[in-house]
Amino acid sequence: MVASSASFGIGVALVVGVIGTSVIHLSKGVMKLGIVRMREDRGPSMYVAGMLMNFTNPLWVIIANRFAPTVYYTSMYGLGLVSLLVFSRLVLGEHLDRRRIGGALIVVVGTLLIGAARITSPASPLFLANRTTVLVIAGAWALAAPAVARLMRGAPIPAQELMFGLLGGGLAALEAILKGVSQSVDGAASFLPGAGPDWWIFAVSFLGAAGAFGMIQWSYLRRCRVAIMAASYDVSYVALPLLVTALAVSGERVNALSVLGLLVLGSGAFFTQGTSVSLERLEVGKDPGE
Repeated sequence: MVASSASFGIGVALVVGVIGTSVIHLSKGVMKLGIVRMREDRGPSMYVAGMLMNFTNPLWVIIANRFAPTVYYTSMYGLGLVSLLVFSRLVLGEHLDRRRIGGALIVVVGTLLIGAARITSPASPLFLANRTTVLVIAGAWALAAPAVARLMRGAPIPAQELMFGLLGGGLAALEAILKGVSQSVDGAASFLPGAGPDWWIFAVSFLGAAGAFGMIQWSYLRRCRVAIMAASYDVSYVALPLLVTALAVSGERVNALSVLGLLVLGSGAFFTQGTSVSLERLEVGKDPGE
């Protein structure tokens, strides 16, 4: 009966992960569309719509954490790249050659491998984690992200896409991680924190979401392509919870299938980066279909 309940919870978390990642990935494309159409009447409303879609991310995390450890939700994140690729190509008109499409599909395969790894080797809930270890990692990443992004100024666009994606995805992952740490009552998963200190961690977690949102907007100002940036974003979003869980939860390990999945994820992000000089066919105020 307990095993059946655990399997049900994992199933719910995986389904929420698929729904959440699809909404969040599409939000990036909708915001970018709003930016390039900002001089038109529909531009601001499109941007706001994308922003509101993006702000639903904490909701999906909270729901998924109630039913299963955080890594089950985050392991599904790469699947949303498929919907964003279609949107970016058909609506945004971004140039996506075979190498980049193939790389994105490799990211999806890596995501599925990691999801399978967590099903075959159940993960520990993050509320069992050493909170000091988690907070040190979160603080170091939060400080490093803007500093590295500033250093990337003037770097080739593909390099900026890779780095903005990794940094932003890590900040978003830290939101999910900190919520996973805080969402417990009497040693069991809950929708909201129970103890006072956990409420502080829960509140701080929203800074991760804010940082990821800011990193995305910053990348748009650097004219990064949303579909290419999203591939590396997914890598750190999926990988960081696995690594933090292994470091902060006693007895937790990253198994061989997860390592394989991470290697596949990394190679997929590498293949999405290219040297094409055609960075973007869109110009502000022009229809993406032109």
